[in-house]
Amino acid sequence: MTIFLPLAFFIPFVSAAGAGITPVCFDSGTRVVREVAAALTGRGESILECYPPVSKPFLWLLHLLPENLRIAGIEWGSSVSVGVPPGRLAEFDAMSLPQWCRSQYPDGREYKAIVIGSPNGGVAHLAALLHAPFLTASFLLAVRHPTIDPEDIDAYYAAGERLAAEILAGSKRTGFEVINHYDPLHDRALIKYVNFLRIKLLKLPQAYQDFILQNLAPDGKIVLIDCSYQWPQYIVGERSYLQVGGLGAIPAGEYLNRFVLDLPVEERRESEWGCPPEFACAVKDFAKRHGIDVIEVSYDHPQGYSLLSYRAYLAAGARKQEIMFDCFNYQNPLTNIQTGIPALWLPFNTEDSLAFARSFLSGKRFERIYLALLPSFAGSPDTASIGEWEKLLSPHGDLTIIDVDPHTFPADPLAPFRFVAGMKRLREERHRSPSIELSLATLAALLHPNPPPAPSAPRP
Repeated sequence: MTIFLPLAFFIPFVSAAGAGITPVCFDSGTRVVREVAAALTGRGESILECYPPVSKPFLWLLHLLPENLRIAGIEWGSSVSVGVPPGRLAEFDAMSLPQWCRSQYPDGREYKAIVIGSPNGGVAHLAALLHAPFLTASFLLAVRHPTIDPEDIDAYYAAGERLAAEILAGSKRTGFEVINHYDPLHDRALIKYVNFLRIKLLKLPQAYQDFILQNLAPDGKIVLIDCSYQWPQYIVGERSYLQVGGLGAIPAGEYLNRFVLDLPVEERRESEWGCPPEFACAVKDFAKRHGIDVIEVSYDHPQGYSLLSYRAYLAAGARKQEIMFDCFNYQNPLTNIQTGIPALWLPFNTEDSLAFARSFLSGKRFERIYLALLPSFAGSPDTASIGEWEKLLSPHGDLTIIDVDPHTFPADPLAPFRFVAGMKRLREERHRSPSIELSLATLAALLHPNPPPAPSAPRP
């Protein structure tokens, strides 16, 4: 699942770094890396990194139009600018992506922990609380193809099969797989023009090994994020897969019944949120060889990490009478650790996330509730309306919506600017010093609240 950003013709969705290719700037995994880096350094532009300053006046004009015209303008922009031309893959080496990730964090520092594995918003908050860098196991690329009907899975598959084969053949190493991600409901306007190809690491790349050995404190630990969330995937070839759909309120079976390929299907770790088991094993083997302790954080759904990070905020001394619900890549842990406002991350703006929030809120009351909701620009049937969110949250506290205009949700072009301004305002008005921080001992206690008793000493 990806997010559709407004006025794409002003936005470099996949940017060049010399001859290389960097991940899609708005991808969930990319945003986790960038937001954790911002929390560690105290600076960063958040989601506005995807928006040149000149785009704001055009977005303001766009938001005055009816929804169908806003979406039409966005779709036109996507048709001319989203993704990189397939010819750019000729010299692409997938192992340049881990190098990009490690470059986001300052060298020469001793970190008490390094977080590594599958990305999600709860992990971003957890890493920020630990004041630890996050090394992701997955990266999203967007590569252009000729315009197709978004319902035409055969055309999407054919384009993606060629692109994945080129990526796999062009890299000399074999420590990764490629998942061609096709979501015709949540990413409908985008897949007309690009294939989303997720590079997932199967081995621990040298860039990550070097970073850990050079920057982890002598008594530091690796925090391994091993999310086992499952989703069926078509098997295309060796280390090449295609996933239809993704996390939301629509079951995987509905996607597979509607979008059919004559290929074998296997239940595997999900493209966006799952950690490849081979990668988790590689991390543990590396740690054992170098005498590094590993704290494993394993859940079968991204929501587990969201609940853990919220509990971690409270354990670190956050404000218990307030809460922020942030969503997908609309998150800024720097604000939360500097203000002490705990966050509960929502995977998306869909009905399943609404149900998750409803379950969490049962029996709870807060003085203030902040909501930063993703404006996905998707008319997917499982999108929860802004009215549903207000109806759910308002009885539980004084509600402030930080980013979206209720009259234009979910197609609000100015949401990212409101979000960043709102986060900045909170940091200025509610700043606490020092920033809250979570100890590794407290994290271990949260993960294992009832450790087995130590064996008693033998009686004389």
